[in-house]
Amino acid sequence: MGAWNTKLTGNDTFQDIYQSFFDLYNQGLNPAAISKQIQEDFAEQFNDYDDRNNCLFALALAQWETKSLDPSVYNQVKALIETGKDLEVWKGLGADEKTLQQRKVILDKFLTQISSEKEKPKPRVKQKVEFTTIELIKAEAPDNNKVVEVSEFYTNGVYDQTGSAISWESGGGAVFYFTGQGQFISARWLDSQTLEVKHDKNIVFTKKETTFFYRGDQGKIIYSAE
Repeated sequence: MGAWNTKLTGNDTFQDIYQSFFDLYNQGLNPAAISKQIQEDFAEQFNDYDDRNNCLFALALAQWETKSLDPSVYNQVKALIETGKDLEVWKGLGADEKTLQQRKVILDKFLTQISSEKEKPKPRVKQKVEFTTIELIKAEAPDNNKVVEVSEFYTNGVYDQTGSAISWESGGGAVFYFTGQGQFISARWLDSQTLEVKHDKNIVFTKKETTFFYRGDQGKIIYSAE
């Protein structure tokens, strides 16, 4: 077990459960639904003799902090602490008497804490949303009047979709969109009024314009699957 840390939060299993709970909580999910998902996602740990107690302690604390403490979870934690079963696990892992006494003090304080309802639920932390773009293609038309761009779009580092737009100095509009990170796509001007788009044959477009028009500047878009 390495260096002994008698704090409830002093192991990876506890942190994984606790952080996963609040990642979902901060997304606006209902605590009861989160608890169900946590127990499904971490079923292996909840059924492991060495990890189970830490899972229950983390879930109980998260539920208590969100005023959603499940009586079943509370009773399981209460039994683990009052019967000394958690200390038995630690003893089996090689904890000495001093460490066991320190752990017992912490467990007793924890049980006292969750035995009284929290006054207010822990506030949700508003998730920061960051949009980023990776430019794949940028090509100016021969008339030097407009530009076609193809880019991949990401939200908080997670790929959303790939899209293209034709823009003029004072405006423009979307040409196509599809979902498929890293799939082959190219765009080039055959002339000022004709844009050729070559793409992977497996791409399914959610938007696919075949013409463009802006303030009298009109043209066509030719698609070619490869």
